[in-house]
Amino acid sequence: MFKPRAIFSASIAIILALVIGTQIYKQPAVASGSGCNPTSNNLPICPSTAPSNSATFLDPTAIITNPTNISLGERVYVAPFAQLNATTAPISIAEDSNVQDQVRIIASGTGVEIGPRVIMAHMATIKGAAKIGTQGSTGPFTDPVTNTQFSNNIPETFLAFNCEIDGATIEGNTVVNFLSRVGPGVTLPAGKVVLPGKNVTTNLQASSGSLGKVANLTQADVALMEAIIEVNEAFAKGYTELARTDSSNVTGINYAPVTAFNPGGLPQIGGNVTRNPNFRNRIIGNVVLEDPLSILNLKIGNRISLRADEGQPFNIGKIAGMASDVVFHALETTSLTVGDLVGYGPRVLVHGGRQVVNGVANGPETSIGDLVGLAPNSVIFRSAIGSKSAVGLKSAVFNSTVPSRTYIRSRTIYADNGSIISPVEW
Repeated sequence: MFKPRAIFSASIAIILALVIGTQIYKQPAVASGSGCNPTSNNLPICPSTAPSNSATFLDPTAIITNPTNISLGERVYVAPFAQLNATTAPISIAEDSNVQDQVRIIASGTGVEIGPRVIMAHMATIKGAAKIGTQGSTGPFTDPVTNTQFSNNIPETFLAFNCEIDGATIEGNTVVNFLSRVGPGVTLPAGKVVLPGKNVTTNLQASSGSLGKVANLTQADVALMEAIIEVNEAFAKGYTELARTDSSNVTGINYAPVTAFNPGGLPQIGGNVTRNPNFRNRIIGNVVLEDPLSILNLKIGNRISLRADEGQPFNIGKIAGMASDVVFHALETTSLTVGDLVGYGPRVLVHGGRQVVNGVANGPETSIGDLVGLAPNSVIFRSAIGSKSAVGLKSAVFNSTVPSRTYIRSRTIYADNGSIISPVEW
């Protein structure tokens, strides 16, 4: 499945995306229960008069369709280029949840109901009539790693990178892993984790580990979810405060908010500290790009989010080409290092984090060498990719160090240095 191959040009993995204009409907604010409707009067802070400790923040690039049919609780963070489409059915998102970069929520039927403390990670898709984190057991659960019982009385729900929820019910205290899918009519019960790349289409698959689609929740899963919720609550507050200082602080190339885990600051582009609120993409915080802005503008597409507001710095060499809808982010206290002439297809995610070694996240950080090609919808997380390598369409490299001149085929999960190699089933 994996074979050495010289990659002479990173551009082989680039598929340029067409720019699609999307209408944003702005309507007068209308109350909907106890939540806030993200109408023009309540953007980017919802509600507009809320104290920063309880305010919800929507990045100005987020695409909000039919906002009077959308209700948001307190301390919700909606990241750059997320889409909330309530054209034909309602969307409700309860307190302390987050909608990360490029997440798409497209409601139909009875709508999408999202409970409290739900993490919708970068590029997750929720569609149809879905319920996420609105019900489910708090335990006790049995940790398969430590063989001990535990409860989580304030549940979280984690929809990981590039996953899809299609008309399903996802209970609290669950994880839907990266590049996995839960299909119509399925209920994922509390205490279960969908494995990466799996396509869960029946309730039996969702509940029985013997079928190879799910595993049991661990205490480490809960600890990670709690940390992610805390970070995104800080984003809701921090971006609210930046916007209230100056509304131009939260657009284009701009500041990261000062938080307990990030010192704030501006990007450095082509050797110059840069603030450009009118730039079409979001480049935030300590992002160091080797290309000057005039060249960068020609090399990259649209709806791109390079967001060093948690982990930082991001050190990025000369870019071969970057298609639209690419996202960079990193876990707190970690950084990203990317070499020269890397090519990115549409909806590529590069996420910083340290590799987990013997249960402890103290291994190498995410990095990418020179002349690497990343095909559309590929995911790099907690991994080091050697130079002149390529990662195929809709594949993920997780917790691994990949040697130079390696080719990872399309629709493949490559994890833990190759100890897990499995297909993406959908």
